[in-house]
Amino acid sequence: MAFEVFTKMASPSALFHHQYGYNSTLLSTMTPTSLHAPFYHLTDPKHIAIASSKTFNLLCPIVVYWVVCSLWHHLDTAKYPYFEKRRIHESPEVLARNKVTFMDVIKAVFFQHCIQLVLGWMWFEDTNVILEREFYADHIAKMSSLVPWVADGTLLLLGRRTGEQVLYKHGEKLVAWIYWWGIPLVQMYFAFWVTDTWQYFWHRAMHNNRFLYRHFHSHHHRLYVPFAFGALYNHPVEGFILDSLGSAVAEKMALMTMSQATLLFTISSIKTADDHCGYKLWWDPCQLLFANNADYHDVHHQAFGIKSNFSQPYFTNWDKILGTQMSREEADSKTRWKKLGHEYAEHDKHNVILESRAKKVD
Repeated sequence: MAFEVFTKMASPSALFHHQYGYNSTLLSTMTPTSLHAPFYHLTDPKHIAIASSKTFNLLCPIVVYWVVCSLWHHLDTAKYPYFEKRRIHESPEVLARNKVTFMDVIKAVFFQHCIQLVLGWMWFEDTNVILEREFYADHIAKMSSLVPWVADGTLLLLGRRTGEQVLYKHGEKLVAWIYWWGIPLVQMYFAFWVTDTWQYFWHRAMHNNRFLYRHFHSHHHRLYVPFAFGALYNHPVEGFILDSLGSAVAEKMALMTMSQATLLFTISSIKTADDHCGYKLWWDPCQLLFANNADYHDVHHQAFGIKSNFSQPYFTNWDKILGTQMSREEADSKTRWKKLGHEYAEHDKHNVILESRAKKVD
């Protein structure tokens, strides 16, 4: 992994001049002499050639989105009893309430992904640059630049005596773990936070500004009953501002490598599809690990919750802080869309998502 920011912070000339990391013998003991590479560090030239390819990194999140959405769509059409019991909305509601057809959604998502590919090709560096900077980098030298910072932090946290004992015994492994796991995890969490902040304030603005809502965001709210493919059913301008530009800002602010950025975008693709899947599944990782999930976002898609639950796609912090959160309990106390009667039983025998223009039920 490439962490240029730490290389700049800890130049070789300053290696032994930190406040606590004064013991050159200790620092020498801590300095890695081997990669300690984790499973995700590629060494096979064929795999490196694929992973460093600009094309692969651009296509990966898009392909994953279509695969994941196709799986959710299969559940919608197969109507397995287990999943039918866990729908947030009854099947006929998709037919009755959504104001856009399934094929309209597919066309819009395809068009947005085409735009995303063009923008990504312009934004990201060439394959050769990625290859040299991330895969053929001197990782041992980069880990060495972290040594005095790890020493300082450990001695400050544990005290000189205990800290030195820990560092003499586990220092090299600790430095390697921080390099390969600790820093990337912090970067990913920070990128989540940046994405959430960007999307919350833009999303809220899209609702509070009549011009933005009418001309852009109202497209997405034609889906009163969300389903997975509809996660990216947006006006192209909104797709660029909220999704493409927001992800680019998060990636740059978190100082990510291309590999990390690809993982971030892939996770985001899975998460946004899951948030619109229409099922409440406690064991689903996206719903188990994040309070901002399919049930939480579904409230926002209803008429009574359209001014609530702006946070997306990971956390609910901004809704809590700024008082725009609506719980499912509060939502259930509002006037809900009435249950659909027997007159839609015949429609429900078919795939309601694939039916033609949606109809309004009085």
